[in-house]
Amino acid sequence: MDFSSEPGPKMAACIRGSAPASSISYHESGCHLYVASEADSVLRIYDCVKGGTSQMIKLQREGIRTVEATHHKRCVLFSPGLKNGPKKNNAYYLSVYDNKILREFEGHQSVVTSISMSPVDDSFLSSSADGTVRLWDLGKSGNSVCELKLPQNVEGPPLAAFDSTGLVFGVTAKMAGDEGNHINLFDARNYSAGPFSEMQVKRQDIEAKLRSSGSTPERAYALSRSEWTSIDFNKSGKQILIGTNGGVALTVDGYEGSLMHSFQMEGGADSSPLPMAACFTSDDKSILCGNHDGTVSCYQADSGLLARKLRGHVDRVNCLASNPKFAQIATSCTNTAVWVW
Repeated sequence: MDFSSEPGPKMAACIRGSAPASSISYHESGCHLYVASEADSVLRIYDCVKGGTSQMIKLQREGIRTVEATHHKRCVLFSPGLKNGPKKNNAYYLSVYDNKILREFEGHQSVVTSISMSPVDDSFLSSSADGTVRLWDLGKSGNSVCELKLPQNVEGPPLAAFDSTGLVFGVTAKMAGDEGNHINLFDARNYSAGPFSEMQVKRQDIEAKLRSSGSTPERAYALSRSEWTSIDFNKSGKQILIGTNGGVALTVDGYEGSLMHSFQMEGGADSSPLPMAACFTSDDKSILCGNHDGTVSCYQADSGLLARKLRGHVDRVNCLASNPKFAQIATSCTNTAVWVW
């Protein structure tokens, strides 16, 4: 996906929505895009081959906040909306063919903050504001396979995600005393042995990186304290992308844990209380970041330099995703745009 050469990607279609998207996810085949909207409890399904919205599902009872594609073309995982009843701490397996919940996964004591499907089997990870990370088997309702042990000196909700091979998954958690964040890597086949790599990203290092990128000392200090809200591996596993709720994203060396680049949200307020949308493209060459003014900044992953800005949205870009099979990306505010070369 080349963003530097002309003419660049063009907006091929637009999925109309009635409320801002809260999560989007491509199916591994690249044929379907799932768009969740927490505000109106709606899941929209876009056909990436034929074009257009193929289905809209209302989940008024459970609500929907996060959606994650599974290996099955007609089934997804989702976490409920934050205001939807006593079961808002669960995760659900939904058949979009007939709008039926096939399985319910109970165990967390607070809202689910992230869901990550294994790319190789039917296991998935969930993290929660209760401070736990759980591993589940998609084929079995009820209790989780295990609850992972986190470092002793942590506070706040963790995050968890599989890498592209499914052999490794990463767990992040905030260090006590606002010193920074842990990134622990686990062998998915031997997770009970604990992490095989324990990395720390210090707050002072984030602040220094932001100052070297041109931020004022006051702004760099404020952004360095932003809560981490997402973790994503690139396809090779050499880089880890961190999104935050302060309008900044970071790339971390996947082997050493050292900071590589920082990216700041543009076109609006100095900081944002909402998570910054950021993702790798499926070819590992670029990083996409959503902005307040409806633009999408496209950076070179290796150098961190801006290659292009995409324009077309009328409001803040909340969600981003890269098609795993085709030269296509999706960007969402209230409407979701699909871009092709």
